[in-house]
Amino acid sequence: MEDKALFTFTVQPGSKQLVKGLQFLLLLINAVFLFYLLVFADQWEEVAQLTLPFFSLVLFSYTWKKRKLTPLDNLSMLLLVLGLSFAINWLANFYWLPGIGMAFITYLFVQALRPLTIIFFSDNVKFNTFPARSYSWNQIDQVILRDQILTLNFCNNRFIQHSVLTDSNFNVDQFNQFCLHHLRQPN
Repeated sequence: MEDKALFTFTVQPGSKQLVKGLQFLLLLINAVFLFYLLVFADQWEEVAQLTLPFFSLVLFSYTWKKRKLTPLDNLSMLLLVLGLSFAINWLANFYWLPGIGMAFITYLFVQALRPLTIIFFSDNVKFNTFPARSYSWNQIDQVILRDQILTLNFCNNRFIQHSVLTDSNFNVDQFNQFCLHHLRQPN
């Protein structure tokens, strides 16, 4: 059984405009190819077969949006839904490579927009990155939180420094003492 998290920090969100722009460009390319297939469709059944999975998933997503499963803003949520809609649409129409590729890229898009948290336990420090990383206290040389900037200096001379969000009543000295205590413990 894993220890209870003693301290949790959320890294301040950086600019995600590049990720959103790349996802938008990819969706635009998908829309152009779908439009191309629709223009050269011979029968109305083909048009329905090409568009029905896409529009049904878009319609379904508006009801799913109210559940707030992912902490994304409205534009990110729209890009996520459109990406999944194109992926399902390609797979439903037996375009396997674009469908699988779009599903994978949409998954990576969600991972890139997910907020990063750093969790301090009594035996390790965990980052919820993709993939998740965990460092034991004996791998870390120094941890300092000062002016809402968290610095982790590792024994291999690598360091991680992030600006983090803290509550107004957060006791910085207590956190720094906690880290110092765990860093001085014998292994």
